[in-house]
Amino acid sequence: MKVLIEYNETGLYRDNSWATPSIRTKGQLQAVEPALAATLIKTHKASLHKNESGEIIIQR
Repeated sequence: MKVLIEYNETGLYRDNSWATPSIRTKGQLQAVEPALAATLIKTHKASLHKNESGEIIIQR
């Protein structure tokens, strides 16, 4: 399961601890693991992307 996030700032980000960092731009959407989403949200580098009804978008 992955959740959709929107990056709040441009920078180099890793999808996993073993992955090569990739450039992500402000406003870019990406499906990520919930643990990574929580870390990015806690540090204000990303926010959860929600649909028009305000529900979190989950990718299975």
